[in-house]
Amino acid sequence: MSTDVGGVYEAQHARLLEGLAASIREKGLGQTQVTDIVRHARASRRTFYKHFTDKESCFVELTNMISLQLMEQVDQAIDRDAPPAVQIDQAIDTYIELLLSESSLTATWASPGLSERVVIAQRGGAERYAQLLVSVVAADAERDPDMEPVSFARAYMVVSGVQETIVRAIAHGQDLRDLADEIKGFMKAVLVAERTPAS
Repeated sequence: MSTDVGGVYEAQHARLLEGLAASIREKGLGQTQVTDIVRHARASRRTFYKHFTDKESCFVELTNMISLQLMEQVDQAIDRDAPPAVQIDQAIDTYIELLLSESSLTATWASPGLSERVVIAQRGGAERYAQLLVSVVAADAERDPDMEPVSFARAYMVVSGVQETIVRAIAHGQDLRDLADEIKGFMKAVLVAERTPAS
């Protein structure tokens, strides 16, 4: 594949993903069809099927892409020199605001009947966040005697618990901002160790 052809292919691919995102914003995931995706992408159905086997495969890739973008922005929002509790506040405030800024896309997390491929993609996102949490806590533990490194298993429990709580809130139409303090309190209780004074 030449550079020019590869560039055209990548541009088409990106437009189709944005076409799906645009249609979800317009009418929701369940009502979106391939015809809606190609309309927003200004592409043909033939072009769509050169890139994706079906709407679901397009949505799986969109899910992965959004997860990576969210994680990158959350990571950038964390001041690695700040106290651990402040880092948690920064991460959660940024994450919640990002979710609220794309409420239609966030709502897909609670869509009924998500396929196994989508669930696996969501689980992969949780695993990436867990790895980020492990690395942030490890760096804090090197300079803060009150912090202990966290295992991947515990980090995944924290991340997946937070994720499921957010999904539940979305499904019940709750304001995610109302959850922010609860999430912060939970994460601080699990991650920020308090030394017991010697007797």
